[in-house]
Order: sequence, then structure tokens, then C-alpha cells
Amino acid sequence: MAALIQIRNNVEGVKVFLVGESYSLGRGDENDIVVNDDLASREHALIERVAALGREDAVRYMIRDLGSTNGTFVNHKQISEQALNDGDVIRLGQTFLRFSLHEKGDPAETKVIKKTIIPGVYITTDKK
Repeated sequence: MAALIQIRNNVEGVKVFLVGESYSLGRGDENDIVVNDDLASREHALIERVAALGREDAVRYMIRDLGSTNGTFVNHKQISEQALNDGDVIRLGQTFLRFSLHEKGDPAETKVIKKTIIPGVYITTDKK
């Protein structure tokens, strides 16, 4: 199952399974995946699940920059739109996410990360 895994100091952290059709990423609270990074735009990027030429069993994931101030990078290369491959590393501001096509786990384990009023402190809750 496709997933995004946060990478911080070369250690994998929070994992988000991509079970929907699209996911918005950015600093704004209205995004599907909120990135707490001052260098990320409020509406930074969009990841979409696309069926390959009418075949539902063959899907690809595309990432598109939404006109962000500092750009969206895949494997250290700035992109406007690109297909994601297993193992690609996405950078939004100073936030790194690894894309995995074959991540093991249960999507019910997905957590929601929320900011608190204390800078740098977050809480996690089960996704409902």
C-alpha cells in the first residue's frame, strides 16, 4: 500500500497511508497532510492517485507543486509535476517525506498530527 513516511535526522517517523484519491500538503491547517515548517507554503503541493490508461489495477501517484514560494523537490530536483516512484524523497521546505509503494501496515494505524500552542510540540490521535 502506498504511504508517505516522514524522515527526520535519517530516522523514519510518522507514516501516512495514501488510501484516498488525492492529498494536499502544506503549512495550512486545511491540508490533508499538515507540514509544520515555516519554509513550506500554506498550500504547497498535491499528490494524486491516477489510473494508468484506464487500468484500475495499475495506478501511479503524481505530485504537483501548487505555486509554492520555495518549491517542491523530488530527489533533490525541483519539480512542477512528476510521477512518484518507490523510494523517492520529497522535500517541502525543510521537511522530508519518503514515498513508498509497498508499505506494510494497517491504514487504521494512521495517526493525525496536530500542532499545540507550544512551539515544536505536537500531539497525535488515531485517525477517525
